[in-house]
Amino acid sequence: MEIVYDLLVVLHLLGMAGILSGLMTYAYARTPKAFTIIAHSAATQLVTGVAMVGIASADLVSSEVDNIKIGVKLLIALIVLVLGYTAVRKQAAGRNLLTAVTVLTIANVAIAVIW
Repeated sequence: MEIVYDLLVVLHLLGMAGILSGLMTYAYARTPKAFTIIAHSAATQLVTGVAMVGIASADLVSSEVDNIKIGVKLLIALIVLVLGYTAVRKQAAGRNLLTAVTVLTIANVAIAVIW
């Protein structure tokens, strides 16, 4: 089960990289496809994160689960997902929406690493 968990971690990190690359794509190319990248990457992060918590909670790997940390990260991930799909529906995003996605994504990474 360690291999499955490790693969989920890799996919989770790729999801985070996808969100940030979508933000960079929009910043430089101003293409609406960037919103789709952000939304799908946020969904990837959410699904893989929930799967990793499920595996860790079932004591199938040697990893402890901090439920408060996971709850905060889940809330942030849901907000990023909603913002991403909002931008996809509108095919446009204001500066505030993109700033919020950027700050929340970096905050989620910081919580994962520091907390």
